[in-house]
Amino acid sequence: MKATAEISKVGVVLHPGKVGVEALLESFALSLREQKVMVGGLVQRLIPTGDGHCRMQLVDLGEDRHYSISQDLGPGSNSCRIDPQGLAEASQVLRREIERSPALLVINKFAGEESEGRGLLGEMFEAISRGIPLLTAVSHRYKPKWDSLTDGAGTFIEPTEQALWAWWRTIR
Repeated sequence: MKATAEISKVGVVLHPGKVGVEALLESFALSLREQKVMVGGLVQRLIPTGDGHCRMQLVDLGEDRHYSISQDLGPGSNSCRIDPQGLAEASQVLRREIERSPALLVINKFAGEESEGRGLLGEMFEAISRGIPLLTAVSHRYKPKWDSLTDGAGTFIEPTEQALWAWWRTIR
């Protein structure tokens, strides 16, 4: 990891899982944009499919474009539903945003793929290395992997709007 100054700009919403953290990140990012803060990145939306699963979409905060990152594997499948093509498209969006050097880069979450060194982890590290403030979410389940891969980087934030604003004030 990079110097302490860059690491302190990493905000990690630590949550127990299934608490609506996706909507919280999106709402916060949109509130910042309303204040003319240059925010880029991706937030996740879950779309119920009616079969007990959800389709996962990433929404580009800059262009409001949607990228499906899940694939339908059929009823009864227990395999990973992550769509590699959708994830590759999301990676390109984040790399473009990193080049723009936004005031805040939002990356929807650090979870299964990232915990294995894949997913959007490279983009997270790139933003951190460039000193771009990063906001992401990590569930308690993946916190040990986050700590291991990042040396415990970041400020851990409660999953509340008030806590997000308090963190934002410390890095601005």
